[in-house]
Amino acid sequence: MTSGLRETKKAATRQALAVAVLRLSEAEGFDSVSVEAVAAEVGVSPRTFHNYFAGKEDALRFYLSEVIDRIFTALEARPGDEGFWDSAAAAFIEVICDRDGDAWALAHLMTLMDTEPSIAMKKSRDGGIDPIVARFEALCEQRSIGPGGLTYARLVLGCAAVGIRVALEDHLDGEVAPEALRATLQRTFEQIRTGMAAPLPDP
Repeated sequence: MTSGLRETKKAATRQALAVAVLRLSEAEGFDSVSVEAVAAEVGVSPRTFHNYFAGKEDALRFYLSEVIDRIFTALEARPGDEGFWDSAAAAFIEVICDRDGDAWALAHLMTLMDTEPSIAMKKSRDGGIDPIVARFEALCEQRSIGPGGLTYARLVLGCAAVGIRVALEDHLDGEVAPEALRATLQRTFEQIRTGMAAPLPDP
């Protein structure tokens, strides 16, 4: 097996294990999920699970970090002269609609984070700069958002994340059709852009 193929297989296994944690926790409750059950769901051994993750919380932090990384990558690729809100909306929609059918998993993870603080991203233990914070600051510099605008940029991303959660929760009861999810996300972001004084009229 070539090095590239081996790394691709490892990445797929890592992703499958994280999604299995979410699937089982949705069905049984997070506290009831065991490493053995997650490994069996994916068809690997518990030892293989521990080759990738220290525990189920670590698996969910990986899933979250992978989503955040893709959102930042999409943001960094947006035109520099585009409004930051437009860039954020486009980046979030691009990433969420490209989740290969597991948008439900992200919605469940966002719900879990309300009740399971152990899932939250951990800060670097060596006292170094948090890579997410560093990337955020670099993005703001790239977009010419000065120090006074950092709060604005954080607020934009925070509102976008809330919008994603609300939009996903509208689709949790059934299978999500990509076109329906995209339409819901677009309307959600347009509502946030317009403001909360009144709901937008039906399309």
